[in-house]
Amino acid sequence: MTTRSSAAALALVEGLSSMLTVTYTPLIGNVAQLDTTTAVWLLELDSGSPPEDQCWAMIDVLLVLSLGPQRAEFARARPRLRLVSSQP
Repeated sequence: MTTRSSAAALALVEGLSSMLTVTYTPLIGNVAQLDTTTAVWLLELDSGSPPEDQCWAMIDVLLVLSLGPQRAEFARARPRLRLVSSQP
């Protein structure tokens, strides 16, 4: 399985779903948007993006999750991944 396959994207969604809510929605200019302003974080994936782009976005989200919510501002900015944070 590679990051180009729908199966890989589905496996990542299933894994992330135990930690946050994952939804598919049309996004303009972004592959993914991670909203950390709610008690349960929300990851929105662009419904029109290819599985490979969705996989890379979810891998970036895993990097954010590995830092912990208090350190999310230290995540590296990635093109087409938007982090919404309640922190100043």
